[in-house]
Amino acid sequence: MKKLVIQFFKFGIVGVINTVSSWIIYYGLLFFKINYLIATTVAYFISSIIGYFLNKIWVFKKKEEKKTTSILRYYIVYISSYFLNILCMYILVDILSISKLIAPILVLFVTVPYNFILSRLWVFKDKTIDIKKIQEMSNLHTFAICAYKESPYLEECVNSVINQEIKTNYLIVTSTPNEKIENIAKKYGIPYFIRKGKSDICDDWNFAYNKAKTELVTITHQDDIYDKEYTKEILANYDSNILMYNTNYNPYKNGKVSTDKNSKIKEMLKIFVRNKRLSRIKFFKVLSLSFGNSINCPSVTYNKKLLGKSIFTSNLKFGLDWDTFLKIAKMKGGMLYIPKKLINYRIHDEATTKEFIVNNKREQEDIEMFEKIWPKFIVKIIMKFYKKSYDTYNT
Repeated sequence: MKKLVIQFFKFGIVGVINTVSSWIIYYGLLFFKINYLIATTVAYFISSIIGYFLNKIWVFKKKEEKKTTSILRYYIVYISSYFLNILCMYILVDILSISKLIAPILVLFVTVPYNFILSRLWVFKDKTIDIKKIQEMSNLHTFAICAYKESPYLEECVNSVINQEIKTNYLIVTSTPNEKIENIAKKYGIPYFIRKGKSDICDDWNFAYNKAKTELVTITHQDDIYDKEYTKEILANYDSNILMYNTNYNPYKNGKVSTDKNSKIKEMLKIFVRNKRLSRIKFFKVLSLSFGNSINCPSVTYNKKLLGKSIFTSNLKFGLDWDTFLKIAKMKGGMLYIPKKLINYRIHDEATTKEFIVNNKREQEDIEMFEKIWPKFIVKIIMKFYKKSYDTYNT
Protein backbone atom coordinates (compact mmCIF):
# COMPACT_ATOMS: atom_id res chain seq x y z
CA MET A 1 0.00 0.00 0.00
CA LYS A 2 2.84 2.39 0.89
CA LYS A 3 4.50 1.77 -2.48
CA LEU A 4 1.21 2.41 -4.24
CA VAL A 5 0.73 5.71 -2.41
CA ILE A 6 4.28 6.82 -3.20
CA GLN A 7 3.82 5.89 -6.86
CA PHE A 8 0.54 7.79 -7.06
CA PHE A 9 2.17 10.81 -5.41
CA LYS A 10 5.06 10.72 -7.90
CA PHE A 11 2.61 10.14 -10.73
CA GLY A 12 0.78 13.22 -9.52
CA ILE A 13 3.97 15.28 -9.62
CA VAL A 14 4.65 14.08 -13.17
CA GLY A 15 1.05 14.94 -13.95
CA VAL A 16 1.61 18.47 -12.64
CA ILE A 17 4.71 18.81 -14.82
CA ASN A 18 2.78 17.47 -17.81
CA THR A 19 -0.17 19.69 -17.07
CA VAL A 20 1.89 22.86 -16.68
CA SER A 21 3.77 22.18 -19.91
CA SER A 22 0.51 21.25 -21.61
CA TRP A 23 -1.24 24.41 -20.41
CA ILE A 24 1.64 26.60 -21.53
CA ILE A 25 1.35 25.11 -25.00
CA TYR A 26 -2.49 25.07 -24.94
CA TYR A 27 -2.95 28.69 -23.82
CA GLY A 28 -0.11 29.81 -26.05
CA LEU A 29 -1.88 28.35 -29.06
CA LEU A 30 -5.19 29.89 -27.97
CA PHE A 31 -3.40 33.26 -27.87
CA PHE A 32 -2.55 32.78 -31.54
CA LYS A 33 -6.25 32.04 -32.28
CA ILE A 34 -5.76 28.28 -32.83
CA ASN A 35 -8.92 26.15 -32.45
CA TYR A 36 -9.18 24.83 -28.88
CA LEU A 37 -9.42 21.18 -30.01
CA ILE A 38 -6.28 21.47 -32.14
CA ALA A 39 -4.54 23.26 -29.27
CA THR A 40 -5.54 20.43 -26.93
CA THR A 41 -4.16 17.83 -29.36
CA VAL A 42 -0.77 19.50 -29.83
CA ALA A 43 -0.34 20.20 -26.11
CA TYR A 44 -1.39 16.68 -25.17
CA PHE A 45 1.10 14.84 -27.36
CA ILE A 46 4.10 17.04 -26.59
CA SER A 47 3.54 16.70 -22.86
CA SER A 48 3.03 12.93 -23.24
CA ILE A 49 6.62 12.52 -24.44
CA ILE A 50 7.86 14.19 -21.26
CA GLY A 51 5.48 12.05 -19.23
CA TYR A 52 6.69 8.77 -20.70
CA PHE A 53 10.32 9.20 -19.64
CA LEU A 54 9.49 10.61 -16.20
CA ASN A 55 7.06 7.76 -15.48
CA LYS A 56 9.39 5.07 -16.78
CA ILE A 57 12.54 6.25 -15.02
CA TRP A 58 11.24 7.89 -11.84
CA VAL A 59 7.71 6.74 -11.00
CA PHE A 60 7.60 3.06 -11.95
CA LYS A 61 11.38 2.56 -12.30
CA LYS A 62 10.91 0.23 -15.19
CA LYS A 63 14.30 -1.27 -16.12
CA GLU A 64 13.70 -3.31 -19.22
CA GLU A 65 15.55 -3.79 -22.49
CA LYS A 66 12.33 -4.25 -24.41
CA LYS A 67 11.66 -0.51 -24.67
CA THR A 68 9.36 -0.74 -27.67
CA THR A 69 6.79 -2.70 -25.67
CA SER A 70 6.31 -0.06 -22.97
CA ILE A 71 6.34 2.77 -25.53
CA LEU A 72 3.67 1.05 -27.60
CA ARG A 73 1.50 0.38 -24.55
CA TYR A 74 2.09 3.89 -23.25
CA TYR A 75 0.78 5.45 -26.43
CA ILE A 76 -2.15 3.06 -26.64
CA VAL A 77 -3.17 4.28 -23.18
CA TYR A 78 -2.47 7.92 -23.93
CA ILE A 79 -4.18 7.89 -27.32
CA SER A 80 -7.25 6.39 -25.71
CA SER A 81 -6.86 8.95 -22.91
CA TYR A 82 -6.63 11.66 -25.55
CA PHE A 83 -10.00 10.68 -27.00
CA LEU A 84 -11.40 10.54 -23.48
CA ASN A 85 -9.95 14.03 -22.96
CA ILE A 86 -11.54 15.34 -26.17
CA LEU A 87 -14.88 13.75 -25.28
CA CYS A 88 -14.84 15.33 -21.82
CA MET A 89 -13.81 18.72 -23.27
CA TYR A 90 -16.64 18.54 -25.80
CA ILE A 91 -19.20 17.64 -23.14
CA LEU A 92 -18.02 20.37 -20.77
CA VAL A 93 -17.57 23.16 -23.35
CA ASP A 94 -20.17 22.48 -26.07
CA ILE A 95 -22.90 20.72 -24.12
CA LEU A 96 -22.59 22.05 -20.56
CA SER A 97 -21.30 25.49 -21.68
CA ILE A 98 -18.42 25.51 -19.22
CA SER A 99 -15.61 27.92 -20.03
CA LYS A 100 -12.93 26.46 -22.26
CA LEU A 101 -10.43 27.98 -19.83
CA ILE A 102 -11.77 25.99 -16.88
CA ALA A 103 -12.68 22.75 -18.70
CA PRO A 104 -9.10 21.37 -18.88
CA ILE A 105 -8.84 21.55 -15.08
CA LEU A 106 -12.05 19.55 -14.58
CA VAL A 107 -10.98 16.92 -17.13
CA LEU A 108 -7.97 16.05 -14.94
CA PHE A 109 -10.29 14.37 -12.40
CA VAL A 110 -11.11 11.81 -15.10
CA THR A 111 -7.88 11.39 -17.04
CA VAL A 112 -5.37 11.25 -14.15
CA PRO A 113 -6.93 8.19 -12.39
CA TYR A 114 -7.47 6.55 -15.80
CA ASN A 115 -3.83 7.01 -16.81
CA PHE A 116 -2.40 5.95 -13.45
CA ILE A 117 -4.36 2.70 -13.23
CA LEU A 118 -3.50 1.57 -16.77
CA SER A 119 0.12 2.72 -16.47
CA ARG A 120 0.67 0.76 -13.28
CA LEU A 121 -1.23 -2.37 -14.24
CA TRP A 122 -0.26 -2.62 -17.89
CA VAL A 123 2.24 -0.14 -19.37
CA PHE A 124 5.01 -0.33 -16.76
CA LYS A 125 4.11 -3.62 -15.16
CA ASP A 126 7.20 -5.77 -14.53
CA LYS A 127 7.14 -9.16 -16.13
CA THR A 128 7.27 -11.72 -13.33
CA ILE A 129 8.79 -15.11 -14.00
CA ASP A 130 7.25 -18.15 -12.36
CA ILE A 131 10.45 -20.03 -11.45
CA LYS A 132 8.60 -23.14 -10.31
CA LYS A 133 6.75 -23.38 -13.61
CA ILE A 134 9.97 -22.87 -15.57
CA GLN A 135 11.77 -25.55 -13.57
CA GLU A 136 9.03 -27.96 -14.57
CA MET A 137 9.84 -27.14 -18.20
CA SER A 138 13.58 -27.86 -17.87
CA ASN A 139 13.32 -31.17 -19.74
CA LEU A 140 12.27 -29.28 -22.86
CA HIS A 141 15.80 -28.02 -23.57
CA THR A 142 19.28 -29.31 -24.43
CA PHE A 143 22.63 -27.59 -24.93
CA ALA A 144 24.32 -29.50 -27.78
CA ILE A 145 27.98 -28.47 -27.50
CA CYS A 146 30.04 -28.73 -30.68
CA ALA A 147 33.69 -29.33 -29.75
CA TYR A 148 36.71 -29.25 -32.05
CA LYS A 149 40.38 -30.11 -31.63
CA GLU A 150 41.91 -29.00 -28.30
CA SER A 151 40.13 -25.71 -27.72
CA PRO A 152 41.38 -23.76 -24.69
CA TYR A 153 37.86 -22.35 -24.23
CA LEU A 154 35.79 -25.54 -24.17
CA GLU A 155 35.77 -26.10 -20.41
CA GLU A 156 34.76 -22.49 -19.73
CA CYS A 157 31.87 -22.95 -22.16
CA VAL A 158 30.85 -26.22 -20.49
CA ASN A 159 30.84 -24.57 -17.07
CA SER A 160 28.58 -21.81 -18.32
CA VAL A 161 25.93 -24.26 -19.53
CA ILE A 162 25.97 -26.65 -16.59
CA ASN A 163 25.78 -23.78 -14.10
CA GLN A 164 22.59 -22.31 -15.49
CA GLU A 165 20.05 -21.03 -12.96
CA ILE A 166 17.56 -23.40 -14.58
CA LYS A 167 19.47 -26.60 -15.29
CA THR A 168 18.49 -28.45 -18.45
CA ASN A 169 20.18 -31.18 -20.54
CA TYR A 170 23.66 -31.29 -22.08
CA LEU A 171 25.65 -33.27 -24.60
CA ILE A 172 28.97 -32.89 -26.41
CA VAL A 173 29.55 -33.86 -30.03
CA THR A 174 32.73 -33.80 -32.09
CA SER A 175 34.09 -34.83 -35.46
CA THR A 176 37.68 -34.34 -34.24
CA PRO A 177 37.83 -36.70 -31.24
CA ASN A 178 40.71 -36.37 -28.78
CA GLU A 179 41.49 -37.03 -25.12
CA LYS A 180 40.87 -33.45 -24.01
CA ILE A 181 37.27 -33.39 -25.24
CA GLU A 182 36.62 -36.89 -23.92
CA ASN A 183 38.11 -36.07 -20.51
CA ILE A 184 36.01 -32.92 -20.15
CA ALA A 185 32.88 -34.91 -21.01
CA LYS A 186 33.78 -37.52 -18.39
CA LYS A 187 34.72 -34.91 -15.78
CA TYR A 188 31.29 -33.29 -15.94
CA GLY A 189 29.28 -36.44 -16.69
CA ILE A 190 28.07 -35.16 -20.05
CA PRO A 191 27.00 -37.61 -22.80
CA TYR A 192 29.67 -37.65 -25.52
CA PHE A 193 29.09 -38.47 -29.20
CA ILE A 194 31.56 -38.80 -32.09
CA ARG A 195 30.49 -38.15 -35.66
CA LYS A 196 32.49 -40.29 -38.06
CA GLY A 197 33.65 -38.90 -41.36
CA LYS A 198 35.27 -35.67 -42.47
CA SER A 199 34.72 -32.69 -40.18
CA ASP A 200 32.10 -30.41 -41.74
CA ILE A 201 30.22 -27.61 -40.01
CA CYS A 202 26.86 -28.39 -41.65
CA ASP A 203 27.04 -32.12 -40.90
CA ASP A 204 28.36 -31.45 -37.41
CA TRP A 205 25.54 -29.07 -36.56
CA ASN A 206 22.91 -31.46 -37.88
CA PHE A 207 24.51 -34.30 -35.90
CA ALA A 208 24.41 -32.23 -32.71
CA TYR A 209 20.86 -31.05 -33.43
CA ASN A 210 19.58 -34.57 -34.07
CA LYS A 211 21.30 -36.06 -31.02
CA ALA A 212 19.25 -33.80 -28.74
CA LYS A 213 16.08 -35.62 -27.71
CA THR A 214 14.28 -32.57 -26.39
CA GLU A 215 11.88 -30.18 -28.12
CA LEU A 216 14.28 -27.25 -27.80
CA VAL A 217 17.98 -27.36 -28.64
CA THR A 218 20.77 -24.78 -28.57
CA ILE A 219 23.69 -25.52 -30.89
CA THR A 220 26.46 -24.42 -28.55
CA HIS A 221 29.82 -23.18 -29.84
CA GLN A 222 32.82 -24.20 -27.76
CA ASP A 223 34.25 -20.65 -27.66
CA ASP A 224 31.31 -18.87 -26.09
CA ILE A 225 30.06 -18.27 -22.55
CA TYR A 226 26.38 -18.37 -21.63
CA ASP A 227 24.84 -16.16 -18.97
CA LYS A 228 23.33 -18.16 -16.10
CA GLU A 229 19.86 -16.84 -17.00
CA TYR A 230 19.93 -18.04 -20.62
CA THR A 231 17.72 -21.10 -20.20
CA LYS A 232 15.44 -19.27 -17.77
CA GLU A 233 14.72 -16.58 -20.36
CA ILE A 234 14.24 -19.05 -23.19
CA LEU A 235 11.76 -21.12 -21.18
CA ALA A 236 10.03 -18.01 -19.81
CA ASN A 237 9.32 -16.98 -23.40
CA TYR A 238 8.36 -20.49 -24.55
CA ASP A 239 5.50 -20.65 -27.01
CA SER A 240 4.56 -23.73 -29.01
CA ASN A 241 4.24 -21.55 -32.14
CA ILE A 242 7.80 -20.18 -31.99
CA LEU A 243 10.20 -21.80 -34.46
CA MET A 244 13.36 -20.38 -32.92
CA TYR A 245 14.51 -17.99 -30.23
CA ASN A 246 17.58 -15.78 -30.23
CA THR A 247 19.01 -13.39 -27.65
CA ASN A 248 21.25 -10.36 -27.59
CA TYR A 249 24.97 -10.82 -26.87
CA ASN A 250 28.19 -9.19 -25.69
CA PRO A 251 31.20 -9.20 -28.01
CA TYR A 252 33.98 -10.85 -25.96
CA LYS A 253 37.53 -9.87 -26.90
CA ASN A 254 40.81 -10.56 -25.15
CA GLY A 255 39.08 -11.99 -22.09
CA LYS A 256 36.70 -9.10 -21.46
CA VAL A 257 33.34 -7.83 -22.63
CA SER A 258 33.60 -5.17 -25.30
CA THR A 259 31.19 -3.15 -27.40
CA ASP A 260 30.90 -2.58 -31.12
CA LYS A 261 28.55 -0.91 -33.55
CA ASN A 262 27.60 -4.22 -35.14
CA SER A 263 25.79 -5.53 -32.08
CA LYS A 264 23.80 -2.31 -31.79
CA ILE A 265 22.85 -2.35 -35.46
CA LYS A 266 21.80 -6.00 -35.20
CA GLU A 267 19.58 -5.14 -32.26
CA MET A 268 17.89 -2.39 -34.26
CA LEU A 269 17.27 -4.73 -37.21
CA LYS A 270 15.34 -7.10 -34.93
CA ILE A 271 13.11 -4.46 -33.35
CA PHE A 272 9.90 -5.86 -34.85
CA VAL A 273 10.52 -9.50 -33.94
CA ARG A 274 10.75 -8.73 -30.23
CA ASN A 275 6.99 -9.13 -30.10
CA LYS A 276 5.63 -12.70 -30.30
CA ARG A 277 2.81 -11.78 -32.66
CA LEU A 278 4.95 -9.68 -34.98
CA SER A 279 7.66 -12.36 -34.95
CA ARG A 280 5.21 -14.65 -36.77
CA ILE A 281 4.76 -12.27 -39.69
CA LYS A 282 6.95 -13.27 -42.66
CA PHE A 283 7.62 -9.67 -43.73
CA PHE A 284 9.13 -8.70 -40.38
CA LYS A 285 11.13 -11.92 -40.09
CA VAL A 286 12.70 -11.50 -43.52
CA LEU A 287 13.18 -7.76 -42.93
CA SER A 288 15.28 -8.50 -39.82
CA LEU A 289 17.69 -10.45 -42.06
CA SER A 290 17.60 -8.21 -45.12
CA PHE A 291 20.54 -5.97 -44.26
CA GLY A 292 22.85 -8.69 -42.99
CA ASN A 293 22.83 -11.61 -40.60
CA SER A 294 21.40 -9.91 -37.52
CA ILE A 295 21.23 -13.13 -35.50
CA ASN A 296 24.09 -14.33 -33.31
CA CYS A 297 24.26 -18.01 -34.19
CA PRO A 298 25.25 -19.54 -30.79
CA SER A 299 22.47 -17.55 -29.08
CA VAL A 300 19.79 -19.43 -31.05
CA THR A 301 17.50 -22.09 -29.63
CA TYR A 302 15.58 -24.17 -32.18
CA ASN A 303 12.18 -25.83 -31.82
CA LYS A 304 12.73 -29.34 -33.21
CA LYS A 305 9.06 -30.18 -32.90
CA LEU A 306 8.22 -27.52 -35.49
CA LEU A 307 11.40 -27.54 -37.58
CA GLY A 308 11.91 -31.29 -37.93
CA LYS A 309 15.23 -33.07 -38.37
CA SER A 310 18.48 -31.89 -39.99
CA ILE A 311 17.48 -28.26 -40.53
CA PHE A 312 20.90 -27.18 -41.84
CA THR A 313 20.68 -27.75 -45.59
CA SER A 314 22.63 -24.82 -47.02
CA ASN A 315 25.59 -25.31 -49.37
CA LEU A 316 27.28 -22.28 -47.84
CA LYS A 317 30.01 -22.60 -45.23
CA PHE A 318 30.29 -19.21 -43.54
CA GLY A 319 26.74 -18.18 -44.48
CA LEU A 320 25.26 -21.49 -43.33
CA ASP A 321 23.55 -19.93 -40.32
CA TRP A 322 22.22 -16.85 -42.19
CA ASP A 323 20.87 -19.06 -44.99
CA THR A 324 19.19 -21.31 -42.40
CA PHE A 325 17.63 -18.36 -40.58
CA LEU A 326 16.26 -17.01 -43.86
CA LYS A 327 14.75 -20.41 -44.60
CA ILE A 328 13.15 -20.49 -41.15
CA ALA A 329 11.91 -16.90 -41.59
CA LYS A 330 9.85 -18.02 -44.57
CA MET A 331 8.20 -20.81 -42.60
CA LYS A 332 4.96 -20.49 -40.68
CA GLY A 333 5.68 -19.66 -37.05
CA GLY A 334 7.53 -17.17 -34.87
CA MET A 335 11.21 -16.19 -34.83
CA LEU A 336 11.38 -14.44 -31.48
CA TYR A 337 14.19 -12.09 -30.42
CA ILE A 338 14.82 -11.73 -26.67
CA PRO A 339 16.69 -8.39 -26.25
CA LYS A 340 18.78 -9.42 -23.26
CA LYS A 341 22.53 -9.95 -23.40
CA LEU A 342 22.69 -13.62 -22.45
CA ILE A 343 25.86 -14.76 -24.17
CA ASN A 344 29.46 -13.60 -24.37
CA TYR A 345 30.38 -14.16 -28.01
CA ARG A 346 34.11 -14.73 -28.16
CA ILE A 347 36.05 -12.97 -30.93
CA HIS A 348 39.58 -14.25 -31.47
CA ASP A 349 42.09 -14.99 -34.23
CA GLU A 350 41.40 -18.74 -34.24
CA ALA A 351 37.66 -18.23 -34.82
CA THR A 352 36.20 -19.65 -38.02
CA THR A 353 34.73 -16.24 -38.86
CA LYS A 354 38.19 -14.69 -38.87
CA GLU A 355 39.43 -17.40 -41.24
CA PHE A 356 36.60 -16.74 -43.70
CA ILE A 357 37.32 -13.00 -43.68
CA VAL A 358 41.00 -13.53 -44.43
CA ASN A 359 40.38 -15.87 -47.39
CA ASN A 360 37.52 -13.65 -48.74
CA LYS A 361 34.98 -16.48 -48.61
CA ARG A 362 32.85 -14.48 -46.22
CA GLU A 363 32.49 -11.63 -48.71
CA GLN A 364 31.58 -14.04 -51.51
CA GLU A 365 28.92 -15.75 -49.42
CA ASP A 366 27.56 -12.47 -48.02
CA ILE A 367 27.00 -11.28 -51.59
CA GLU A 368 25.25 -14.55 -52.43
CA MET A 369 22.96 -14.17 -49.43
CA PHE A 370 22.08 -10.55 -50.18
CA GLU A 371 21.23 -11.53 -53.77
CA LYS A 372 18.57 -13.89 -52.39
CA ILE A 373 16.81 -10.82 -51.00
CA TRP A 374 17.81 -7.81 -53.14
CA PRO A 375 18.54 -6.97 -56.81
CA LYS A 376 22.27 -7.00 -57.65
CA PHE A 377 22.60 -3.23 -57.97
CA ILE A 378 21.27 -2.78 -54.43
CA VAL A 379 23.57 -5.53 -53.16
CA LYS A 380 26.60 -3.59 -54.42
CA ILE A 381 25.49 -0.56 -52.40
CA ILE A 382 24.78 -2.59 -49.26
CA MET A 383 28.13 -4.39 -49.42
CA LYS A 384 30.07 -1.10 -49.40
CA PHE A 385 28.73 -0.51 -45.89
CA TYR A 386 28.36 -4.12 -44.74
CA LYS A 387 32.06 -4.93 -45.24
CA LYS A 388 32.86 -2.47 -42.46
CA SER A 389 31.37 -4.99 -40.01
CA TYR A 390 34.36 -7.24 -40.69
CA ASP A 391 36.47 -4.84 -38.63
CA THR A 392 35.00 -6.44 -35.50
CA TYR A 393 37.49 -9.28 -35.96
CA ASN A 394 40.52 -7.01 -35.99
CA THR A 395 41.70 -8.04 -32.52
